[in-house]
Amino acid sequence: MITRNEKMLWLLLGAILVLLFLLSSTDLIIKEEEKRIYPISVIVEDDGDANYVNFQKGMDQAAMERNADVSFITLYETGNAEQQQALALREQEDGAAALVVVPAGEQGASDILAARSLIPMVTVWADGTDAGAVAAVTTDFAGMGKNLADKIGKDWAAGVPVYLFAQEQEKAAAREFGEALAGRLAENGFYPRLIRKEGYGTFRNALEDLRESGIERAVLAGLDPDSLTELSAILEGDEALSACVGALYGRGSTLSLLNSLDRGIIRGLCVTDEFSAGYISVWQAVEAAEGHVLGKRTVLESYYIEKEDLRKSEYEKMLYPIE
Repeated sequence: MITRNEKMLWLLLGAILVLLFLLSSTDLIIKEEEKRIYPISVIVEDDGDANYVNFQKGMDQAAMERNADVSFITLYETGNAEQQQALALREQEDGAAALVVVPAGEQGASDILAARSLIPMVTVWADGTDAGAVAAVTTDFAGMGKNLADKIGKDWAAGVPVYLFAQEQEKAAAREFGEALAGRLAENGFYPRLIRKEGYGTFRNALEDLRESGIERAVLAGLDPDSLTELSAILEGDEALSACVGALYGRGSTLSLLNSLDRGIIRGLCVTDEFSAGYISVWQAVEAAEGHVLGKRTVLESYYIEKEDLRKSEYEKMLYPIE
């Protein structure tokens, strides 16, 4: 038979358990530290996100790890620096803690930095940390161009006609890549010719001019992912035009370009780790938002790949990242 003292003891123990439960559930005993959410605005120079799939995967990974709320923003018109500057100011006014910007135009980064003064900015695919950016993530586009020129020099005899294709509004990365590519090709005995889209209306018109002029086995190179994507689509769908082309090269790592490389439409691609670019830039933006001093320029490696490299583990992980 349970005595009165024993009943009192059990009631006391029960009361203690209930009290502990209530205290713990209301954070009075173990109070979790509140995590600050950092709004980060990423503004690119394109009017779409097709060239930023892997970049966004890296960006999202960093956002999860650093408790960031990332907004990915494209322009209304590709390469419009004024639009980008206006968007940067809007994001600052809307409460962004830091900016990640792929600068549009020649003075894109400088104009943005001159206009905004309160929040830090990380640049991507720009020349450096000039004009006050707290950090930069880029790759050696000039080195990439020289590397491609040397690969073309191994594949083709000097003197073969080489044509470099660029969009109407040439981006800084395409210009740096193209100038280095053309310079090294000239050193190797080639005579590259630059073809801008604005001069022909379409790349198809340019290719038809080459065919009508009797050009055979020409080497083509897209100086940017958009130009290369357009060229590969034309050559894959038109046997008459592809007959005058010996090989197509360029840079970029979109799924469309990788598929064209796999199908043999593209002979060789220059690529870099765009997942890491997105990851590092957002990570650094959060660091800057927390008040850390950065001033760091991260230069990612670039690589030249051909069809057989797509299945190699060191490239497969980089080109087809899993979040």
